[in-house]
Amino acid sequence: MKILLGEAPDSKQDSKEPIVRYRNVSKSFGDVHVLKEMDLDIAPGEKIAVIGPSGSGKTTLARLLMTLEAPTSGTIEVNGELLWHQIHAGKTMPADEKHLRKIRKNIGFVFQHFNLFPHMNILRNVSAGPIHVLGLSKDEAIARSQEMLRKVGLIDKIDAYPSQLSGGQKQRVAIARAVVMNPKIMLFDEVTSALDPELVGEVLTVIRELAAQKEMAMLLITHEMDFAREIADRIIFIDQGRIIEQGTPQQIFENPQSERLQAFLNRFLNKEPDGVTP
Repeated sequence: MKILLGEAPDSKQDSKEPIVRYRNVSKSFGDVHVLKEMDLDIAPGEKIAVIGPSGSGKTTLARLLMTLEAPTSGTIEVNGELLWHQIHAGKTMPADEKHLRKIRKNIGFVFQHFNLFPHMNILRNVSAGPIHVLGLSKDEAIARSQEMLRKVGLIDKIDAYPSQLSGGQKQRVAIARAVVMNPKIMLFDEVTSALDPELVGEVLTVIRELAAQKEMAMLLITHEMDFAREIADRIIFIDQGRIIEQGTPQQIFENPQSERLQAFLNRFLNKEPDGVTP
């Protein structure tokens, strides 16, 4: 199975510039500070895996980029444009829905629990975005969607409904639905955590094929350490809302510098109970 990406949307920025830039980003829920003054650049085509214990801020980091949560402070840029803010008459103000929709076209995301439309068959689930968001004709959207479903091994399921699929098949449909939009960055939020162990491999195979392509950046929130080591260009360890350590897979797994990362890896990789759930 070989997944090739289509032509990417037009870019306003030089390819050497980050495709995503977090600057001094914080997020609080009431008195709980989930992210604390986060700075992070993601280069075009870069594959980043984010690891850390539960409650460390990993998923919130992604949800801000998915536009599911707004930052409490700081800015996020995507493809050279502010995400949660916009400039009007020389003043920076909160983004309106039109602006969010425009920037969101650069971003694809896949959740733990698939979020497929239960009343639509698989082909319609995948083709709805290209029709209604990208403005493709129905014929073009269907052709593109069929090709993507073929690449994830589900062309024989185009008339099926989500309730008729296994968890692994549903997740592959969700990936196809996101990738068919040709995003510049794909976000994967613990996409195998809701799957039975025997179904994890088929989903990781699809992501592995995507990671082999150079055009699209990826941000993976994951507890699959071996998989992160295999496909990531950079691994980021987050704890208590801050980036504690980051580096290549070799640096992170073979020569961790911080005591907190050393403890996390020892407990996680050795499966030792410690009250901290990775």
